[in-house]
Amino acid sequence: MRHIATLLLVVGALVALPAQGAAQRALKDHTFWAAPRVSEQRLTAWSVPTPPSWSSQPKPTIQLTLSTPRPALPRLSWPQSDVALASAFTVALLIDAAQTRGLARNGWRDFRETNFILGPNPTVGQLNTYTAIAGLSVLGAAAALPARVRPWLLGAALAVEAFTVAGTAKQGVAIRF
Repeated sequence: MRHIATLLLVVGALVALPAQGAAQRALKDHTFWAAPRVSEQRLTAWSVPTPPSWSSQPKPTIQLTLSTPRPALPRLSWPQSDVALASAFTVALLIDAAQTRGLARNGWRDFRETNFILGPNPTVGQLNTYTAIAGLSVLGAAAALPARVRPWLLGAALAVEAFTVAGTAKQGVAIRF
């Protein structure tokens, strides 16, 4: 029961985080050379000199100027609740992975993996690969989905991970990172 209280405390702390960090606010307030605003125009000028002449008259130059707008960079703007759900899911996924890695290192004595994708006795490398793919898949899908669907996906993924961590802890496996 102590571990569930710790997990709830972590989730509560993540919910209390500010919606935008200092770096996100800096991106809104400043113009950077790597990420220009869309309204700026790119000017490219070429000068083509004329062949040399022996007269003392001024030499004409031809200039060609192209003006093209730069494409806008995509921005992800998630509400604080979605960021909290994504953070809580990530923490729960990492706890689940740490529990399972501990079982794999101990040779799966009296335990077996119930995830059919991993099989009954996955190695630590397989667990690390699965954890990375699962995390990136859920967070990537959440970024691609419409804003009204995102909390449902993140909430469902968090619920699956929370039940997995709680069930594994109930079987006597310690919660660790």
